[in-house]
Amino acid sequence: MKFVFGKPTDEPFDRETEISILTSMISRNQPTAVIGVRRIGKTSIILKTIKNIERPKIYINAEEFVEGKSFDLISFLSYYSSLIIAEAIKFLEPKKKFSFMLKQRGEEAINALRELLGYVKLSFNINLVSIELFINRKSGNSKDSIRELLNLPQEIAEKIGKDYLIVIDEFQFLKLAEQNLPGLFHLMRGKWQFHKNVEYVVSGSSIGMLERLFSSKNESFYQFFFPIYINPFSREVSLNFLKEGFKDEGISYEEDSLNYVIKELDGIPAWLNYFGLKSLECKVVNETCVKKVLNDMIVDPIITAIVRDEYNKLSKNAKKVIKFLAEKGGRGSLRGIPLGRSSINEGVRKLINDGYIRREERGVYSIIDPLIAKILRVI
Repeated sequence: MKFVFGKPTDEPFDRETEISILTSMISRNQPTAVIGVRRIGKTSIILKTIKNIERPKIYINAEEFVEGKSFDLISFLSYYSSLIIAEAIKFLEPKKKFSFMLKQRGEEAINALRELLGYVKLSFNINLVSIELFINRKSGNSKDSIRELLNLPQEIAEKIGKDYLIVIDEFQFLKLAEQNLPGLFHLMRGKWQFHKNVEYVVSGSSIGMLERLFSSKNESFYQFFFPIYINPFSREVSLNFLKEGFKDEGISYEEDSLNYVIKELDGIPAWLNYFGLKSLECKVVNETCVKKVLNDMIVDPIITAIVRDEYNKLSKNAKKVIKFLAEKGGRGSLRGIPLGRSSINEGVRKLINDGYIRREERGVYSIIDPLIAKILRVI
């Protein structure tokens, strides 16, 4: 096992239980939500799970379509539709490649996109040849067009005789699209719940928001998704992770020093990987090495840029709340914070929804990621 930072892997460490559960849910066509804080390895678990599933499948990350505080629904639906068509083609018998049925459904999808989106480009591959379809602007009924597009995977699945798998990562960002298209989630739920040949898996890091979407009677996806929670590594798993990583890298270590790292990074896989990579500069991972690397991580330009970027996206009140908690060591009450009650409530609600803090007891909150707490004290 090699330490890797900054990109998902389809061979995540010690996630067999989560992978087994997700595989089981997919096999029974149970809509599933994979939920966990940032940098916990959700995407890696999903990639490993779908890697060995032999059925048409697409993966799309909704965060890629966020523009400031809005969502580019046009590009999302264009990409979503092109992936569905391209993946279906792979599973047709050679003599049936781009059969009349699929050609017809592709044309219908394009017409729906034309009505909804205006001028877009839809790209997919047929027998390794790239096809690009340019659609001219035309007005139409957006909700009717979306209904047509949402039915596309089910209708194609029926025709090609294969169950479909749709994975939408960072699903919570689609909520932004409802600002311009109210009722989007209602349309999605209305179609998805009757798709017998399509399995939907979503994931996200905005824990509080997703829990509300899935558990509130007022929300469209009430009691629709089965949740799988991805937790940080336990102390034992974190220790084994570091030991195996250093063993494969040929680096000696002192176990007591590794225990100190585990306490400081609290089982967040991304930070454990980064620590492992930075420690390769040490001849031996001992107390001196560990303290230097951990101190360096707090001011590391890559890590601080990540934290600063996320911090800057928070609301004014959320910034003040999380900064106040960071200055108290990452945990405590909000007594003494220079905010009014309504502002405190708004900030706390935002941070819980986005998965940055948790309520430990009445009036006491903690920052989930200990490294973020340390960095916010110095930026």
